Amino acid sequence: MSAPILRRIWPVLAGVLAVSLAFAPPAVADPPAITPGNVPTPIAGGTNGLLPASDLIDVAPNCIAARGAAPSLGLLLRTAREEGVVLATEQCYRTLAGEIAVQNQWSSIGQSACAAPVPVGPTGPVGTSMHGWGKAVDFLEGAGSVTFGSAAYEFLKAQAGQFGWNHPGWAEPGGSACPEAWHWEWVGDGGVLGAPPIRADVVALLPSADGHGYSTVSGLGGLVDRGDAPSLGDASSLPLAWVVVGAARSPSGAGYWLAAADGGIFAFGDAGFHGSMGGVPLNQPVISMASSVGGQGYWQVASDGGIFTFGDARFYGSTGAMRLDRPVVGMAATPSGQGYWLVASDGGIFAFGDARFSGSTGAMRLDRPVVGMAATPSGQGYWLVGSDGGIFAFGDARFYGSTGGQPLAEPIVGMARTPDGGGYWLVGADGSVHAFGDAGSFGAG
Repeated sequence: MSAPILRRIWPVLAGVLAVSLAFAPPAVADPPAITPGNVPTPIAGGTNGLLPASDLIDVAPNCIAARGAAPSLGLLLRTAREEGVVLATEQCYRTLAGEIAVQNQWSSIGQSACAAPVPVGPTGPVGTSMHGWGKAVDFLEGAGSVTFGSAAYEFLKAQAGQFGWNHPGWAEPGGSACPEAWHWEWVGDGGVLGAPPIRADVVALLPSADGHGYSTVSGLGGLVDRGDAPSLGDASSLPLAWVVVGAARSPSGAGYWLAAADGGIFAFGDAGFHGSMGGVPLNQPVISMASSVGGQGYWQVASDGGIFTFGDARFYGSTGAMRLDRPVVGMAATPSGQGYWLVASDGGIFAFGDARFSGSTGAMRLDRPVVGMAATPSGQGYWLVGSDGGIFAFGDARFYGSTGGQPLAEPIVGMARTPDGGGYWLVGADGSVHAFGDAGSFGAG
């Protein structure tokens, strides 16, 4: 290797080395709410198994959950996907009729104690299952239920707690006559023990046009605006069908789009609606989006790297037909708008159109998955961020610092750069914002 080439790439290698050596975060103890004796709280004013649609929202195929529990469940499933864990849902919310059917099924084989009882009250059957509050999930691993000691079970035991998901005592081995490795319950609001809430609902951060503020975006479409970020409305009061998973601000800074997992788009301010994938069957869920240069269109990307174009956003290619080692977790458009990068959770980079490949972590062994990316203003480089906040800089992207090696209450879910590329923000699932370089700190979201 010649000396000039070495001088050009050494700053990048040094930055990568600095964060990769500290990429595994210290273990964080489960919050107080995560304990075998805690159980979910009922929904105020609701009836178990008879909840109205306004109390529920889709998170994944075969999974409708209570609105309060849904964003954290979406992040838990996303984390499993990013880490290569095969985890899906068999059922989340269960209607009263469903509770009766499950009770009858277990009773027919002489094991009625293995199902939540459905006593008959003055007005008829009464649901008692935590599924009836939309705050319980039965997980699948491949084609069958999660089993004790399996990869999915070990993942849930290690990570579900940070998202507010608890394995109740009766479901633990030896906890009852019918332990269930697959059954988990949401106590992120503190549960009946009234423990401190576990917030895990933020999915994106949108800097303001001048970088003197930002907005955090939640899985229910709510925005918290800090600094000079304008308040232009949000989707928190809308009857969303699916959880929100990504967002993009319009080039003027006076608008933004929110993207739901089913490809639905919600536009605010001067961000125009140019179409969506809402209502169209998808092979994999939408996970992110990006605006075209003029703001008259946008791209959506699914976890298989499938690209959906709207308005003046053009299609330059995708990984939708490729077999990927890990799922796509983010995208960034080039400054010209004539290309884009996709990044997978192993840090693999896929460049299309005029997007230039400047390197990746695809061949490195990462302790934590990559969860997002941001491109430099020149388009000659980009940053990748891991769920522990470790930063990987390529091309003309400079390393300004990271949270790699620091204990975080919640994982990092994304990043955004400042307008001049002299810094960046990392955002956590709890709304924490970490600023580096010339990025200002304006408070948590």
